[in-house]
Amino acid sequence: RAFPSVPGRRASSHVPVRAWSDPDPEKGLQLRQTRFERAALRRYLRQEKIDVVLAEFGPTGAEVWEVCRAAGVPLVVYFHGADATKDGVLQTHRQTYRKMLRSAAGVVAASREVERHRLALGAAREKLVYIPCGADTSLFTPCDPAAAPPRFLSVGRFVDKKAPHLTLLAFRRVLDVCPEAQLVMVGDGILLEACRHLARALRLEPAVEFRGARSHPEVAEAMREARALILHSVTTSDNDMEGTPVTILEAGAAGLPVVSTRHAGISDVVVHGETGFLVAEGDTD
Repeated sequence: RAFPSVPGRRASSHVPVRAWSDPDPEKGLQLRQTRFERAALRRYLRQEKIDVVLAEFGPTGAEVWEVCRAAGVPLVVYFHGADATKDGVLQTHRQTYRKMLRSAAGVVAASREVERHRLALGAAREKLVYIPCGADTSLFTPCDPAAAPPRFLSVGRFVDKKAPHLTLLAFRRVLDVCPEAQLVMVGDGILLEACRHLARALRLEPAVEFRGARSHPEVAEAMREARALILHSVTTSDNDMEGTPVTILEAGAAGLPVVSTRHAGISDVVVHGETGFLVAEGDTD
């Protein structure tokens, strides 16, 4: 869509997309930002007749907004989650964010929670658009969870805000009433080894299977074999949060019920009691 503050510009599905780099969601592109770097980027934008710059993640937008303004190129910044809420990110970028939000042609929020954070920081209502990420509906096609065995699927990085250890504690209670239940955990991350130890300590083996990182087709196949998707997302002590988890959107595309928490954008895309069940963060019961 075209943003109202970009007069004369229009969206096109045939405009070539140029990627400067793969940014870190919390650190941005980490350009040196010398005057030579800024001059080179400004010259590039003008020479290539770039119509609009889309900055994935807030810190990337914070690094390039002044160059875009100097080059006369509209900037649209896409905030996903931690880049909008995490304490360390805000401490580093808060003042630059305020200036960038005033200057940007458009601001995209991946969840209603992120949208509220951007409004509180000074984003103009007319520039702000809510657009969650999407799912590949040619790959994640409707399945038949009612015909699946009591196999629960968890997909996500093993990091604090996805709280895989709380999923294991909840599953311990499931096994007490449904001994034939299974839990498949897909993903990798810093908490994986700790979760392996916890599963052994809770005597969950062999009911829990850790599959590590898997491709999208493998995740789609795992969804076709599951009864429900489980994701126990929480807000960390430094306010690290999800945006709208793509795995939940993929489960929705597959017609797979979701059991998750009332966290960030999850409440935007799961209808409690209809497409899944939502509980408070930390509620393993």
